Amino acid sequence: METSTDFPSLALLRGSRFAVRETEGLQTPSRAIYTWLQELLEETGTRLDQLDCLAFGAGPGSFTGVRVAAAFVQALGFARQLPVVPVSTLAALAMAGFRVSGGRPVACCLDARMGQVYFAVYAPDDEQGVSTLRKDALLQPEEVSGADLSSCFAVGSGWLAYPGLSDSLTDKLTGFDAELRPSATDVAALARPKFLRGQTVAPALALPNYLRDRVTS
Repeated sequence: METSTDFPSLALLRGSRFAVRETEGLQTPSRAIYTWLQELLEETGTRLDQLDCLAFGAGPGSFTGVRVAAAFVQALGFARQLPVVPVSTLAALAMAGFRVSGGRPVACCLDARMGQVYFAVYAPDDEQGVSTLRKDALLQPEEVSGADLSSCFAVGSGWLAYPGLSDSLTDKLTGFDAELRPSATDVAALARPKFLRGQTVAPALALPNYLRDRVTS
């Protein structure tokens, strides 16, 4: 499940096949999620007791959206005794970025409101999906630095919200797509290797990663 932006989505990964529900601009995804879940189960011929693991975009992102995702996996995880894999929203965004970057590292930047951005840099990794070059951080736009950055592709709404960012890193960026957003399919793709390695948490520990004490939706 990924609801940290204005493009909420739910995906069911069975074998190598995805079934997905997603929509743009949904302000209250909590109303749709359980309907989507039932639709995906029916579409794939899956029962709830056949699920092995739950995964969610844990943030950073919209406070309300991340909280919805955490509450969903906590409730379903408790009810079905399922392990949970929290996945970085920025890492999921990076997965989308790799598909358009030509395999280059991706600089992920989401608008965090309050004059700040969520920023991270990831490179593709054959085993885990992503390798962290710069960990997720909450920054002022002027704090985003090109130091130690090799060429990378820029993705996420933060580049559009703060166009000065790309101007200051012109020599580091090979291109950008400010419209890309994280999706549940990429959350699932990142969660699978973690699940197989036993890197899961109990539902009670499926907590949001807000990256700030003061939050806004």
